[in-house]
Amino acid sequence: MTRLVTRLESQGLIQRVKSSLDARGSNAILTDEGFARLEAAWPSNLASVRRHFLDHLTGLDLGQLAVALRNIAT
Repeated sequence: MTRLVTRLESQGLIQRVKSSLDARGSNAILTDEGFARLEAAWPSNLASVRRHFLDHLTGLDLGQLAVALRNIAT
């Protein structure tokens, strides 16, 4: 993970900011350029998620899946 963050930082896509909750750590914050890259990648990323994941969930209530994933995230 550290190598990936270092690479993204060297490309100007993220910036490391000291964590306000943990003095030992940092948070990776998207730069404007990083956000633009994310926006550009979004359509193909969404298509890939649909093709590899959502399309295989036939008969599943996607609303229930969204609630479950939201609960996991919080």
